[in-house]
Amino acid sequence: MPNELMEKETNLIPDNGDGNAAIGQMIREILSPVLEAMTHFMRNNTEALDRLAAAQKIQTDRMEALEKQIRLNTPITKQQEKYLADAIRTKSRELLSKRRIEDDKAIRKLSGAIRKSVFARYGISSMREIPKHEYQVAMSQISIWNDLMCIRDAVKEARGREETQKNNMDQTKPTASYDGS
Repeated sequence: MPNELMEKETNLIPDNGDGNAAIGQMIREILSPVLEAMTHFMRNNTEALDRLAAAQKIQTDRMEALEKQIRLNTPITKQQEKYLADAIRTKSRELLSKRRIEDDKAIRKLSGAIRKSVFARYGISSMREIPKHEYQVAMSQISIWNDLMCIRDAVKEARGREETQKNNMDQTKPTASYDGS
């Protein structure tokens, strides 16, 4: 690039034999280091801007990743936690009412099984740890939960308790005597 500028500069000063060529040569010698320095400065600035752009891109990518992590790790609200607990209890009652069971212990047992299923899906130990963006997924998991083995066990235990209570009631009833006394 400095050579191009010097050639253009040479063309600006015509040589008519009266010493202009010497002046042109002196100007070229004076401007040549300046032009080389400017060219070097421009290359350095371009490289610095390229490095700055690359660093800014890295920073932007890291910020996006951090925002994503924050979004993924934000837990559900207390209200959402209550809604999930209500949905679990409602699903338990619904599943047991189909089998004509109204036993509170059976409802608690089935609710615990549903809760355990949700915990296993997310690898957590409490409802509060469910990520906020997974709230709807957890609600749909609860609504479609249908582990027949757990339901069968809860129904079996509830009917066993019911039979036990009936037998206890029958044994405590006073028996009427037929001897007329």
